Amino acid sequence: MLILFVLIHLIKCQTDNIIYVHLIPHSHDDYGWLYTIDEYYSNRIIQFGQEYGNVRDILNSVYSEIQKNNERKYIQVEIGFLNMWWKNQNEEVRNKYKEMVQSGKIEIINGGWTMHDEATTYFEDIIDQMTVGHQWVKENLGVVPEIGWQIDPFGHQQTNAALFSQMGFNAQWFARVDYQDFDYRKQNKRLEMVWHPKEYEEDAYIFSAINYQHYSPPRNFFFERDQQVTQSNVHQKAIEFVNYFQQMRQSFQTNHLIHTMGEDFTFSHSEVWFDSIDLLIEYINKRSDEFGMVIQYSTPSQYLKEINKQQKKWPVNNHDFYPYADTQSAYWTGYFTSRPSLKGLTKESGRYLQAIRNIFSFEHISRRTQHFESYSDKIQQSLQYFEEQMAALMHHDAVSGTEKQHVVNDYIYRICDGYSKIRDYLNPLLREYTLQDISESDVNYQQCNWNVTASQCNITFSQINAKKPVLVNIYNPSVTRVINIRIKVPDANITVINQKNEFLQADLICSHPKNQKNCDLYFKDKFEGYSFQYYKIIFQDSKYQQKIQPMDIKSSQEQVVIELSKLSTLKVDLKKPSFLYQVWEAEEQSGLEAQKLKEYSFSLQYNFYYSSQNSGQSSGAYIFRPDNDQTHTYSEIKNITIYRGQLVTIVVLQGEHTTTQLRFYFNNFDKIVEVETFIDPINISDGKGKEIVMIVNTNLKNKKTFYTDSNGLSLQKRILNFRPTWDLKVHEQVSGNYYPIGSMIQIQDEDKKEQISVVNDRSQGGTSLKEGQLELMIHRRILRDDNRGVGESLNETDNETTFTSEFTQKYTKTTILQGFITLMITKRLTLKYLQISKLWKNLLLLLTKVSKIGIKNK
Repeated sequence: MLILFVLIHLIKCQTDNIIYVHLIPHSHDDYGWLYTIDEYYSNRIIQFGQEYGNVRDILNSVYSEIQKNNERKYIQVEIGFLNMWWKNQNEEVRNKYKEMVQSGKIEIINGGWTMHDEATTYFEDIIDQMTVGHQWVKENLGVVPEIGWQIDPFGHQQTNAALFSQMGFNAQWFARVDYQDFDYRKQNKRLEMVWHPKEYEEDAYIFSAINYQHYSPPRNFFFERDQQVTQSNVHQKAIEFVNYFQQMRQSFQTNHLIHTMGEDFTFSHSEVWFDSIDLLIEYINKRSDEFGMVIQYSTPSQYLKEINKQQKKWPVNNHDFYPYADTQSAYWTGYFTSRPSLKGLTKESGRYLQAIRNIFSFEHISRRTQHFESYSDKIQQSLQYFEEQMAALMHHDAVSGTEKQHVVNDYIYRICDGYSKIRDYLNPLLREYTLQDISESDVNYQQCNWNVTASQCNITFSQINAKKPVLVNIYNPSVTRVINIRIKVPDANITVINQKNEFLQADLICSHPKNQKNCDLYFKDKFEGYSFQYYKIIFQDSKYQQKIQPMDIKSSQEQVVIELSKLSTLKVDLKKPSFLYQVWEAEEQSGLEAQKLKEYSFSLQYNFYYSSQNSGQSSGAYIFRPDNDQTHTYSEIKNITIYRGQLVTIVVLQGEHTTTQLRFYFNNFDKIVEVETFIDPINISDGKGKEIVMIVNTNLKNKKTFYTDSNGLSLQKRILNFRPTWDLKVHEQVSGNYYPIGSMIQIQDEDKKEQISVVNDRSQGGTSLKEGQLELMIHRRILRDDNRGVGESLNETDNETTFTSEFTQKYTKTTILQGFITLMITKRLTLKYLQISKLWKNLLLLLTKVSKIGIKNK
């Protein structure tokens, strides 16, 4: 028994000294970047002076070559491309591919329609794009993906880790983390970890691993570029291969190592990969005692099973991986704001999709209309198409704004085409609803965006100018709530009535400084949850509607005081300019509740950074690097105009290059301000790129601390010049402190127990560099490329390309940004789950021509 024990012990020791290398053949296929989706799929691809295979050839080649050796394996990631290939295959090929997936020769990894960005995406849209992909995989291949594979996004978010955990993923792999963080983790064997985002529940954790060599093969083993392995050189190549992994072993806790074999758009000639790997595996494994190593084809799932057997205690990570820098002067924080019009389109389209799904879901249950009964299959197809186009925009080189301009145009076309197909089936359904609900039959529905001009909303413009009524159908895709409605209209004597033929209070305000015929009609009502409500805009004088004229402000006047409610007052300092809220708030004192007057002050300014464009690292689509740490005044406020209505007070700040409207609603929105900014095209006649920021100044003492959201779902604490997981060496004082703001940025004053939050309508970069300040980058125009692959400066101009959808006209004018933020000035509170999809603008407004004046009750 003693001898047997010794033999077993020796054998175990020898086995533990063997390094097991899991090779992961893969191709990273961007769903649009330097080329469009269709071009990447079928065209000849030239990138960085090299020819790359197209995706169709990659999938064809892998399908053929992987069958030649039963040990070969491959992982497939981007389902959008797999779907394009699948449609062109016969049943025999499909069945064989499905068989290889179910047997584990091909493993579906991630399984999203694309590999989504994590900084500039909204949590609902992440879930949607993963769902679209996973449904396809389940329906066509009969499997469920179990591993996350986010190897190319430019930083990694807490919400994404939590969502992947809740999706049932067993692990995830990624590649891009800050170079300082990577070095620290590599030296301390912390490249593999359990990621447990502290803002989420106890069970929201996931095993996470950072690739050792980006997502590339070992150096000199890129077989489509480097020397291939042959019988004559296999000994030399094997030694080089083994030495590489012996060095890699020093950075990992177990004797199992995982490594990618492949790169961008590789494996179009997969035989050069598989044949070379076959030779290495055969040669090394026959000499495993000599080399102390076993090489094998593998998948992430197979690797995970092996390391789980070793029952290691992994380090725990509680924080995200932003901002990302690959060198000391290159923080990838510019793309948080790049192409703001595309980001606005993406956010708006995602909210529209949720509302449309809501409508179709209720109709599927209630079956109210003949139209849905007759066209339910086609309606589902149009919805599926729109979901796929939204999923395409989630790609890490789409909504991020890091693609070439002609690729941007293609994304815009795709989402607008999705809008068009949805409307073709939605509008007839709404006509039936209108007939049933209010007995109106002569209707022709159209939709207008919230930030077009009055003349661009053709239906209101033409109908009202012809003194004809307009029916407004508003769908509330949320719970019962009171909402302020704003509709673009021309200047006219109009008012609003509800479906009980009651006049509603309304303000008509023509506050556009350059076009007094471009007006907004405001009214307020209580909206029942998940339902339609109808209103008519009619051409009629009414005591309930007022055209609000600008307040008469004398040149000597220094302040305007406006009562917003019985408990709140707004003071506008005309000289600075700045704003002071005075609000009576309930406060407990000695066990009794008393009213105490609280004051909240803030001001806005618009500054800019000159983009670095020297011989070193330049700003570009990815990277934000100012030429120095100081901002310069961009648009000094020259004129202030105030409109005081019954429902809303609007303060217009006219600057040299900006126009800002601040909206203060009466009674039900105390301490909440809507801020809309319109930026003139950025002047580059001086040959310098510029990055425009809006700064919100307050008197709060936030002590270098601020909070940013994680994909609209949770808040994360940020501290200037600090990283919670390693000792940061600061090289870029500004860009190194920028973070993605998908929905909210906030500062708090712990002593006063007060905070100010900024809720934005699209992704932006943001920070708090000075005490009491919030800074958001709202636009960038740059004349140099940042040398990270896109090969094109971020210098958008008006695009004259005409697409079929009228939505496109708004989003091709990308040197002009028109967008909202919402300022919330409140007592300090903790928002664990934001879910900011339920903002005031999350409504569906549908406008129709009508012939009658009244709205009949059903």
